Amino acid sequence: FIHSAGILHRDLKPTNIGIDRNSNVTILDFGLARVATIGSPTAYISTRWWRAPEIYVNDQNYDEKIDIWSVGCIMAELILLKPLFPGETTYNQLNKIFDIIGTPDSKTLQETCTPEVSAYMSRLELKPKKNFNELFGYQIDPSTGKTISGVSAQGVDLLDQLLSFDPRQRPTAEQALDHPFLECCHDPNDEPTIEPLIDEYQNAEYTEEEWKSIIWQMVEGFIPPSWTNNDAKDDS
Repeated sequence: FIHSAGILHRDLKPTNIGIDRNSNVTILDFGLARVATIGSPTAYISTRWWRAPEIYVNDQNYDEKIDIWSVGCIMAELILLKPLFPGETTYNQLNKIFDIIGTPDSKTLQETCTPEVSAYMSRLELKPKKNFNELFGYQIDPSTGKTISGVSAQGVDLLDQLLSFDPRQRPTAEQALDHPFLECCHDPNDEPTIEPLIDEYQNAEYTEEEWKSIIWQMVEGFIPPSWTNNDAKDDS
């Protein structure tokens, strides 16, 4: 729904996802969200551990696929019970990413990075991609023969797509929902879309009092969409 409106969240992470007792999921904190088609992208977005690599290698050319990367990081964290890429600096973050997904080939670097970044990264040590089946696949307790963690081969395949270095190779949100791994919870009839949003205020400049007035008018004029989940509760 968010991407169909042309909105990039730009800060998806576990603490920005809420779930209540009825398993209703809510995406929180749109403080860094932007309409994709307006203005120049900003580089300082999202929390480092869930930040897509293109933010580092070509920060003026990214799209909604940055959110898809973040979803992949969150999915991996749910499997491993710890962050997948806990980098401490920009360079350390990229190294953490390459430790898992491998170093991109020269063609991909040239097509997705700025010339300066591509030249720098081409001199880095080549790192092989980790075996995703071993890392994220089913883990069996040898004493009981029972599965204790991990996901199926289909889950591994989805994660592999979500965590593609090249954003062009990542699925859209719609394509990801159509993946066989999500068949049990994918319902096209319950996944509304909306026409792309035109945000006349995104790059506007107003005084603090003017912003307060504009926001208050928006709140007063808000009409809940017809598809709002009536089963959602206030408890979380």
